[in-house]
Amino acid sequence: MNKKDYTSQIDFSKVMESGDNLAFYIEITNNIIDYIRNNKSATFQEITKYVGGSDRRVIRLLDQLVELKILRFYRKRFFLRDTLSFTNFRISDVRCNFCDSKIVNIDGKLKSVRSFVEGALMKRPTPTFIFDQRPVNADTIVRRVAYLLLKGDAQDKKIALIGDDDLTCVALAKTGVAREVVVFDIDERVLESIESISQKYKLGIKVVKQDLLKNTPKKFHGYFDVFITDPTPTLKPLVLFTNRGLEMLKKGSGKIGYISLYPSHMEKTIDFQKVLGEMNVLITDLIPAFNQYDFLEFTYTPSDLKLLKKYAANEAKISFFEHLMRIETTDASKPIKMEISRLDLVGRATRRILDDPSKDPVLVDKQKHKSIQKAASTIQKLIKQNERN
Repeated sequence: MNKKDYTSQIDFSKVMESGDNLAFYIEITNNIIDYIRNNKSATFQEITKYVGGSDRRVIRLLDQLVELKILRFYRKRFFLRDTLSFTNFRISDVRCNFCDSKIVNIDGKLKSVRSFVEGALMKRPTPTFIFDQRPVNADTIVRRVAYLLLKGDAQDKKIALIGDDDLTCVALAKTGVAREVVVFDIDERVLESIESISQKYKLGIKVVKQDLLKNTPKKFHGYFDVFITDPTPTLKPLVLFTNRGLEMLKKGSGKIGYISLYPSHMEKTIDFQKVLGEMNVLITDLIPAFNQYDFLEFTYTPSDLKLLKKYAANEAKISFFEHLMRIETTDASKPIKMEISRLDLVGRATRRILDDPSKDPVLVDKQKHKSIQKAASTIQKLIKQNERN
């Protein structure tokens, strides 16, 4: 049976909420089969981490492959019914298990920082899709800091975090190596949480409430050595966040930006590469699957949770991952002109929860999060106005 036979048997309407990503999930199916064929077997988490797709859609897809007897599930691992292998080497034989193929070590001196981060994350605000928040896990936060340290991008540097619902700033400040750490975010809950942690542990983190569609304060133009950002992984949000980062960096070559892109649950696009070229920045590093995004139980339907219990009951879970990209400025680096509106920052997940606010726990609590309710109302009005036009 070839790969075309596999995909022809699957009812992809049971995998996706809409048909927008059909070609992508056909490709994911083939990639899952290739991965298992070349690695003998795999767990759900391994497939999510190293193949791609959204965790909810992948677990539905795996269930179909098991039901169709293309895969079998045995002792917490997925196997191909057709056991033919093309290689004597498994992928895991060549992957670095020590660093999980992420280059950096977080089990040495950074172990205490990780413990501190785990405590801080207990105070992290509940994510809301109104601001398209999908926080990364504790390992990713510490790995980000480790990578900055590895590259010399944290030591004695002024660092801007453009959006930080992850609380990466807490890990960065805890190392004590940066000259200054400043967080720019639109979510008051995030800023209050960071401020509270910073004051309690004397971390010296500064916070600025910032709507990126509006100009950043002039005093921060040309101020920083490094920026870190994790925008919604579509073109205009990436341009907006990166533009603001470039505005904040000191002039001249050799200044650094860290950006997340190429999410595992969406098709890759060359558009990102094109706009970065227009900005005249160098892409110096690109590490696959570096950013691992936390499992959010409230995004699962009851039927999805049953599948999760069936196939991944005892696994640490990851929703999806993105690549970590490091860029370096040149003397010609500059923001680019692109018309960007509020609606351009509204992703599919935000639109879904606006149709059904019960799927977002922050929207459900109307009294506690009035600023979020206000932002949701503004977006809804813009959507309706756009539909009328």
